[in-house]
Amino acid sequence: MVGRFAMNNRFTTYTMDDVSRQSSKELFTVVSTFAGGGGSSTGYKLAGGKVLAANEFVPEAVETYKQNYPDTIVDSSDIRKITGSKKEGVLSWFRSFGVEQGELDILDGSPPCATFSKAIGKREEDREKHLAKNKKYSEVEQDRIGMLIHDYVYLANCARPKICILENVPEIGSSTVFHDALKRLRGAGYFVEFKRLKAHHYGVPQRRERMFVIGVRKDICEKIGIKEEVEIKKLFPIGSSYAPSVSDALSTLELDERDKQEIALIRQSIRKTASYEIIRAIPKNPARPSRLHEHYKGFKNFYFNTYRCAWGEPAPTITQSGNQLGGRGGICHPEEDRTYTIRELKRLSALPDDFKLTGTFNQQAERIGRMVPPLMTTAIAASVYENVLRVSQ
Repeated sequence: MVGRFAMNNRFTTYTMDDVSRQSSKELFTVVSTFAGGGGSSTGYKLAGGKVLAANEFVPEAVETYKQNYPDTIVDSSDIRKITGSKKEGVLSWFRSFGVEQGELDILDGSPPCATFSKAIGKREEDREKHLAKNKKYSEVEQDRIGMLIHDYVYLANCARPKICILENVPEIGSSTVFHDALKRLRGAGYFVEFKRLKAHHYGVPQRRERMFVIGVRKDICEKIGIKEEVEIKKLFPIGSSYAPSVSDALSTLELDERDKQEIALIRQSIRKTASYEIIRAIPKNPARPSRLHEHYKGFKNFYFNTYRCAWGEPAPTITQSGNQLGGRGGICHPEEDRTYTIRELKRLSALPDDFKLTGTFNQQAERIGRMVPPLMTTAIAASVYENVLRVSQ
């Protein structure tokens, strides 16, 4: 069994030692692409997985990943350099960390979501958006960001992992590029299904929704008795009805000197923005997360993503820019006119308390906003291990 971290329990804190202890079980192998600072990898490790290697292009995300997992191979090249080497080059890349074709248990991927966040339904407009050049993503620029999901599929087609797991924003479900990619994966011999999952159903005190894709190679399906694609839906973990709250996450967090310095910095920064008066106008200690227009109707179309949190409810979604210094919007403290410190944001994303984040305050806040909350990945990994990998051995 993969242990308590895969169960739908109430909010619990944990450390990197817990992550290491679980991962040492080496129940299954993972290669993570578009790995970011290691949110997904942390989840796989908590489920007992061994992450053999990761690929990530953003320099500060690479540094964060290496700080937390120095023993994991991290390839910082553009994934297109790997896929551009054609099939033999891709297979050679996997062999460089000990994986032959067909042997890998899970190929993970979280392609950049910048062009999926507001997906367009019309096919040509959709493709045009994803083909845009010089699209900014974090501190880098790339062309055709929305098409990177196809590079993931190419890696899968070459390496033939037993299971493919993809994650992205829910809006990707209306994108033709997304469905084209899944069609290619199905054509390569996988049964594939996707589903929206909510973070607060899996022990995370945040109402973050993500789209997850699970693909299982058909010969593995045959081994375990899966005969139709629709049966893949059963692999998505059933969440808990209990939703961890902001209070659950923060009530035991004692502010240290760094927190106090960050709070002073946040207050100094926020007072220079238009958001400050908006935050001040939202009543304190609301019964549920509250926005200004709920109290002053004239603001319905303004500052729509600025929330004051409620102690007794999960936090709204932490975005990559909302809780940066000088940013517009973001989620705010229930009873103070400020956004959150880095340690508070880590708790609200159910990251290990001692998880390291590198770079400036804004780069750290961005990493958290872009990360998959680890406990979501843990729940999925536990399910596919118990229901597919373990029984197909």
